[in-house]
This record gives sequence, structure tokens and C-alpha cells, in this order.
Amino acid sequence: MIVEFGHDKSTTKNSSRDIEYIRVAPFHCLPENTYRIENLGTGQVRLNYTVNQVWDEIDWNRSYSDFFDIFCQLSITHYKRVKADAEKRIKSIEQFKDGGYENFRFIR
Repeated sequence: MIVEFGHDKSTTKNSSRDIEYIRVAPFHCLPENTYRIENLGTGQVRLNYTVNQVWDEIDWNRSYSDFFDIFCQLSITHYKRVKADAEKRIKSIEQFKDGGYENFRFIR
């Protein structure tokens, strides 16, 4: 479950916030484009949107299997990107070493 509190600066009290909404939804039911993996090594799944922004798009009947289909594909895409970046960095370091440690730059 994911719980989101929407709030704004209070119009009546100086240092307070007014709750605008509370949304509760099963994490696995959020729209596919909501999920983003930034650093899978630490288990960070971030959201591209607030729950409130995608409230009308939530798939309340999505099964865990359907969620894992989405999540596994996101993970595979993430690891392929990380792998490609790592291979470029390795090549940069090897070139630096082979060049007598004189010129270092990351290959883009």
C-alpha cells in the first residue's frame, strides 16, 4: 500500500499545513509509467507521478503476476542501461591505464 498526503501552506496559521487530500492505493496497481528504477542495487523504485495525479488511471484489478511482468521488464531495461554505462566506464579506465595515466575522460 502507498499512502499519500497532499497538503498546502495553511491560509489561517503561519507555520502550518492544511491537508488537501489523502490517497491510499495498492502499489502494484499504479499505472505502468508511474514506476521508475534509479538504483536497483539499493532497491529504489521511485514514482514519476503523485498518486493523486494518476488516481483515475489506477488498475484496481491488476494481479501481482501482471505487476511483476511490468516490474521485471523495468528491471531488465535498467540493468541493460547500467551494464552499457559500466562497460563505457571500464573502457575509459583501461584507456587511461594504457595511455600511461596521462589523459582521463569518460567515454560517452
